[in-house]
Amino acid sequence: MPKKPTPRPEDEESHLKKIREELGMSQEDLARELGVSSQTVSRWELGKNVPTFTVKQMKALEQLLKSIGKSISDLPDHL
Repeated sequence: MPKKPTPRPEDEESHLKKIREELGMSQEDLARELGVSSQTVSRWELGKNVPTFTVKQMKALEQLLKSIGKSISDLPDHL
């Protein structure tokens, strides 16, 4: 059984949250774009779940990142 991630301390902001905020999106907006629930995005940002993306979701994320001059390769290995 995969090990659950350790929740981040409250003072350490999620990389995914920083990206979402750069995009000017709410958790609901990002969830809609990626085809997941806003609760899923919240869990990712809190470190309760590790994000795993389908190819379709990666393509959607790549398009969002392009809008702010970034690409998938700019993301850290651990969101």
